[in-house]
Amino acid sequence: MTIKFIFISLAILLFAGKSFGQDSLSHRTVFPRGISVEYGLGNYSVRDEYISKEKYSGTLPLFKASWSRFHNKYGYYLDLEYRSSSKIKNYNISADIIQFSLNQGFLYPLSQMSLFTRDVYAFLGPSMGIYIFHNKQNVAVSGFDYSQSFAGLFSLGVSSEIIFPIRPALQAEGSFRLSILSLGLRMVDTEEEDESPAKLLTLLSGTNASIRLGIRYYLYGNFSLKLAYKLHVTRISSWDPLLSASDNLIFTLAYKF
Repeated sequence: MTIKFIFISLAILLFAGKSFGQDSLSHRTVFPRGISVEYGLGNYSVRDEYISKEKYSGTLPLFKASWSRFHNKYGYYLDLEYRSSSKIKNYNISADIIQFSLNQGFLYPLSQMSLFTRDVYAFLGPSMGIYIFHNKQNVAVSGFDYSQSFAGLFSLGVSSEIIFPIRPALQAEGSFRLSILSLGLRMVDTEEEDESPAKLLTLLSGTNASIRLGIRYYLYGNFSLKLAYKLHVTRISSWDPLLSASDNLIFTLAYKF
């Protein structure tokens, strides 16, 4: 329902904004530089086969802080995200899930495009990221290893941003991030397997990807509010497979400078 709401809102704003003229804009002026904080909440599910082949699901709140700026020829961003919940369950069994990520990237302007006779500004560039996952089962077990699971990705990838100004104080934004090559870390069963806990992973064996679609409204001064939908998927298959997915409704407060 959240993504349907975003699409309907965008469609209304697009048609409503046709009668408004655009000021002289550029990649530099539309790029959302500054600092921001955000909160998100939505559905989360995970299948961590180091512990169980069953799917666990629930809500995993999202907290994020970001900083970005535009240099002479490119944009730069740095963000820190933390997610934690003790309410991820499979029937009566619960788990404490913690996810942490640190990302930075460089976004280079692409050739200007048009949509519905209006300008669209696109960016593309390399990215680097750290992703940490920890799963602790709330069950009584005889060994420490079998109640906890750990995974990590140190990745190189690609990120993109698309910005569609609608009115002087309103713009639609979309972004996409994808890991390409990663150093993966995983907790392994040393009693039964002689397998390294560290491996080099490709896009197929260590995927970390997210897509976001939202609407930003600039308030009085340099403050802005943003409402967005985010889909995030992580898949690690070189050890006991780990697959997690979440969709979230994100609220952001930002200050542009």
